[in-house]
Amino acid sequence: MENGQYGQMDINAILAQVDALYEADKGEEAEQLMLRSLEEAAGKREDGVRLQLLNELLGYYRETSQCEMVLRTASEAIRQAKEMGLEGTIPYATTLLNIATAYRACGRLQESAGYYGQVQAIYDSQLEPDSMLAAGLKNNIALLYQEMGDFAQAKAKLSEALGIVEAKGAAYEAGVTCANLAGTCMQLEEREEAYQYALKAVDIFRRENVTDSHYAAALATLGAYFYHRRDYGKAVRYYRQGMDAVERNLGRNEYFRRLQANAAVCEEALAKEAGTAAEGQAGDVKVSARGDGAAGRQEEMEGREVGFGDNAEEVAGSAEEAAGGAEASAVASKASAVGLKESGLVEAEKARKAESCTGLALARKYYESFGRQMIEEDFSEYADKIAVGLVGRGSDCFGYDDEASRDHDWGPDFCMWVTDETYEEIGEALQQAYERLPGEFEGCRRGAHVNGRNRRGVIRISDFYRGLVEADSYEAIDWASVSDASLAAAVNGEVFRDEEGVFTAFRNRLKQGYPERMRYLKLAESAARFAQSAQYNYLRMLHRGDGLTACMMAWDGIKEAMKLQHYIEGKYPPHDKWLRRSLLESREGREVGRLLEEIAGCLGCGAVLAVAADSAAGISSVKENEEGAAAYIERLGAYFARELYSAGFISDTDSYLDAHSEELVYKGALATKAKEELVEDIAKLEFEAFDKVKNEGGRASCQNDWGTFSIMRKSQYLTWDRCMLLQYLYDFHREYHRGHNLIEEKYGRMMESTAPEKYAEIKSHFPELSPEKKAIIEQIVGLQVGWMEAFSQEYPELAGNARSIHTAEDDADNTSYETYLRGELGTYSDKMLELYGRYVVGYARAGRNLAYDIMELNVKMYGYESVEDAESRLKRAN
Repeated sequence: MENGQYGQMDINAILAQVDALYEADKGEEAEQLMLRSLEEAAGKREDGVRLQLLNELLGYYRETSQCEMVLRTASEAIRQAKEMGLEGTIPYATTLLNIATAYRACGRLQESAGYYGQVQAIYDSQLEPDSMLAAGLKNNIALLYQEMGDFAQAKAKLSEALGIVEAKGAAYEAGVTCANLAGTCMQLEEREEAYQYALKAVDIFRRENVTDSHYAAALATLGAYFYHRRDYGKAVRYYRQGMDAVERNLGRNEYFRRLQANAAVCEEALAKEAGTAAEGQAGDVKVSARGDGAAGRQEEMEGREVGFGDNAEEVAGSAEEAAGGAEASAVASKASAVGLKESGLVEAEKARKAESCTGLALARKYYESFGRQMIEEDFSEYADKIAVGLVGRGSDCFGYDDEASRDHDWGPDFCMWVTDETYEEIGEALQQAYERLPGEFEGCRRGAHVNGRNRRGVIRISDFYRGLVEADSYEAIDWASVSDASLAAAVNGEVFRDEEGVFTAFRNRLKQGYPERMRYLKLAESAARFAQSAQYNYLRMLHRGDGLTACMMAWDGIKEAMKLQHYIEGKYPPHDKWLRRSLLESREGREVGRLLEEIAGCLGCGAVLAVAADSAAGISSVKENEEGAAAYIERLGAYFARELYSAGFISDTDSYLDAHSEELVYKGALATKAKEELVEDIAKLEFEAFDKVKNEGGRASCQNDWGTFSIMRKSQYLTWDRCMLLQYLYDFHREYHRGHNLIEEKYGRMMESTAPEKYAEIKSHFPELSPEKKAIIEQIVGLQVGWMEAFSQEYPELAGNARSIHTAEDDADNTSYETYLRGELGTYSDKMLELYGRYVVGYARAGRNLAYDIMELNVKMYGYESVEDAESRLKRAN
């Protein structure tokens, strides 16, 4: 690294690089940097650096839901802290606090509570009870209570924290705590108190000139409050302000889109209210239901600091979820003033409550009103072994239920999931106690369950997951056979409590989405089906006069388009009847939905059938259909191609989606391989191609030296991320099997500098580079040459064994680093060059030296401990 930072362990410099990678959305590279630094710290016995890195990794694995890595890293961090003799100290408590937070994110709530308890014991012995660290701990414990569904306890802890921070005059921390209290009170339906806390938080943040995610959370609570009061104008205003705050700080992420959706619902309600004011009615409006608390959070890659700082996004997420949960259950009443008079106030109020509750909201209220007491009093010894919530099949579990849903499998009830062992001990007794709970609650009556067992009441965890994903462990899932709809049902709804964490652990792994290989295959299959049905066969059948089949093809394409958008977003598509509802939950999905509605409007299949049946309609009618539905189908294909390209799945934006199937399948086949295996595959494929390069002066000796070739190439590719490796492998494999040897092209392009006359004879064999592509290549070359110059100055012995740096030094027997790099970049596809350019820019923004990182890997493969070790030993030898 520049400025000699690699000669010692500079933790601040390392963490600055990590932060820069996070900002560049390079989380996987940040992880690799931390792991390499961790290994270096162990070798240099820098225990303090090692402990800080372990804490940082805990935050990363927490944010990326890698629960197995959380457990492994937590164990290592505790062992490291104990070896340093830190037990009982504040630094030790800091590590335990980070572990507790990570365990909570993984759904291991009981273990999380244990670690928080250890932190509390250390704080009690080491700190004053009104310290800021104590306040931060109370905030964390409050979040744990929220995960457990105990919002009353959460409120108590937050109130204690607020007392501390206000006494200390810590304005920002007071604002954070007020925002969290506001969301918690919304969950408890203490709306006036929630309103006061939210107002207080907003006032503090504005005085402090803070507009971060906490500020957005407080505004979201105000939006929810005014929605409940049917003051839709104010609700819209607060939601819009919250959107602005989120966009400034986190971009247009999922939290932004949910606020946007809620604002849109309020605007619709406002319009309906204005349109029906004479009748005194508000429209039938629902705000989209939220998912689990863990899924709803929008947190940045933090985890290093402790207290209010490290929980910034968690607090915001918690407040936002609370507001979202309140909103999810809000439906405007249809009861008119006349209806109230005729039915009587009591019956009208019961009807209004029945109409205003969704199944999810009703289930939580019912559990808090009756279920919690039943479990904690009648089954107290097993209370921490019973997971409770509403998850599975049924519109209410998705939050999509309406009045039509209430004829079966709907009403005041919930699920209790237990292990096989617990079921054998108390299963039947627990079910009997559950069945004795009231059958009517808040004007809603429990409906008949007609769609099979294991939907409500006491359920074995193994039975629940076997019934949906046909396996009782994540590792046993046959991803090729399990249905999308079943997977969607396994991760929908909410878990109200799960101290034991068994149910949630399985659920959290499922919520990560399809394994990489299966996601590529799903994308390939769905893209091909959309292309075949909508883009190809629709028009063919229309021209053949078979309007009925043409309609069928178009509608098949519409359904497949909805599924494809889910796969692109990393979501499991639900049952067909809920595809559109699920689609519209994201901004991108709503764009697809708009195009699909245009297609459906053009189809109006009665008109299409008339065209096919009436031969006299002739070419003009067919032409009209082509310009209608077919034009929107083409626009939709182009939209999907851009989305797939932007996400790094495909190499170009050909709007005919079946053109990308082969690439998606090929990348899917590679996706099961580890990074090191991909690098090995590239090196072997390149060496095979290198072996076939014909030189004018005969075979070069390096063509027989796999060992050197392997080290040189692997040291470069090991710095790349998976997306780059998959893309390069696909490009190289595709061109090689077309008879196009990219290694041969690379050496040919180098001759533009080393043998220009010969190059003039052969350049027509190579693809011509556009001026734009050449300009990008020169920008990249400029950066990398600068890094190599810096490396050469700091490590002259190593640099002396490498190529000369500059093209100006080229001759027939010497090819410089600059010329070699320019030739290699010239063989990259447009997509590969785009990925590589972003990668190099990420290095530049992070202040890192790519030449150093490649050489570090290189010398280690030759047996040196580091670049510094290699430089020192070469210097002594010379």
